[in-house]
Amino acid sequence: MSTTLSKKDILDYRRRTWHTQGSKGLRTLDEAAEFLDVVGMCLLFACEDIPLPKVYAVAADEADWWAWKDLLQQHKRAYNGRIVRHKATLVSMNLLPAFFALYLTGGGHAMYEEEYYWGKLGWLANEIAQYLDRNGPTPAGVLRRALVAPGKENTRRFHSALFELQSKFKIVSVGIEDKSWGVRVLDLFMNWLPGRLEGAAESMPREEALQYVASAFVETAGAIPEAMLARMFGWSVVESAHAIDSLVSRGELNRIRLRSKMPAPWIASPKLLRP
Repeated sequence: MSTTLSKKDILDYRRRTWHTQGSKGLRTLDEAAEFLDVVGMCLLFACEDIPLPKVYAVAADEADWWAWKDLLQQHKRAYNGRIVRHKATLVSMNLLPAFFALYLTGGGHAMYEEEYYWGKLGWLANEIAQYLDRNGPTPAGVLRRALVAPGKENTRRFHSALFELQSKFKIVSVGIEDKSWGVRVLDLFMNWLPGRLEGAAESMPREEALQYVASAFVETAGAIPEAMLARMFGWSVVESAHAIDSLVSRGELNRIRLRSKMPAPWIASPKLLRP
């Protein structure tokens, strides 16, 4: 027999887990890194339909939380990528191999040259990757001036190519050239990625990666509608359902009922159900 919970139960769990209930907020980079290790993933900006903590909401008023996204990545304590519904997401280093494994086993390639050869990377994105490959870490402004002519349309194309590269695990920010202006220094993802994490991603079966990410997401959210999981990460409905069934069979997730006039199937972390 499944457990029945209210929306208040879930929201109370999120407030406790996300440090937004009676907390003074995160103040330092170390505290931010430790928090991220607990929650696994955290959004940079507000998106009400994604049940994850937001960096600005868990930071203390005096904290320089905007710099954390670059500093955490610079010190290899987190990855800042387009992960959850292609939104800017900070991901713990423990969880990163699973996300990269999903990209590789879903038809992606680790090297930008292969991606371009197979028609999975745009021309300008490939030019940017080639420039970084030849010249090493480069400020975004220098990169733009080297590869595109001035003008709003060319600037738009440049930023669109950066978005594409970030969405496909091809580039990362490895520092800030001018903190006052927030000018990022970019490098290739494979140059930045620690070797042990690369090996972990390459050896991780897709089924294991799906279950690892699903479990982490639900644990942070507390509970979600079953149908949400596939939408959050662009998985097929079949893959998502299989991952959920496997986790439920091992007791790592629970199916629950939500007090609602239109009850849909929900899944919950066992941590939510503990008294």
